[in-house]
Amino acid sequence: MADATEMTMSQAEETAPPKAAIVFGGESRNMAIGFAMLAAGIAAFVADLTHTFFAEAIAWVFIIWGLLFLYGDLLLMTRKFIVTEEGLEIYIPFRFWSRRKVWAWKNIYRMDIVIDRRDTHPKDCKIQIYHQYPGEISIDREDRDFDPELVALIIERAKLKPDGDAANIDLDNLPFGRSAVYTWKK
Repeated sequence: MADATEMTMSQAEETAPPKAAIVFGGESRNMAIGFAMLAAGIAAFVADLTHTFFAEAIAWVFIIWGLLFLYGDLLLMTRKFIVTEEGLEIYIPFRFWSRRKVWAWKNIYRMDIVIDRRDTHPKDCKIQIYHQYPGEISIDREDRDFDPELVALIIERAKLKPDGDAANIDLDNLPFGRSAVYTWKK
């Protein structure tokens, strides 16, 4: 009985963020496309419209694509950005591979805020965070919906400096109506 309790406690310690961590939750997603494709594929079988091979194949394709769209939305909805003293942790509980990435602040070398001409609200903008392990040539990038608090924490902790127009940007009042990319670099 004591072993079961200890195992449960250690599992809880693994999944719980550190005490001084700031957790930013997942993004809101519109899952209508996934549900519509899944329902259309199932409806083809229910309505008995799959007499030929190609009709059945298309119905299966709709089912598979619907499930993939729903899974992708689920991944983004449950993704967490955890800001700690050591670095930025990206945790995706429903991903089957590498659920947890921890990027040290010294290895985050760039961050962009991408504003599209059609964006009308801060949540429509995207942030792109770039990371490179020392000695590696591959670059990791995570995209996320804009959150001014998260952006300010990354700039502060990774010691990024504004590049170009980013020096004049107010994170709480982004300029809309034109396409722009604001960059912070080491």
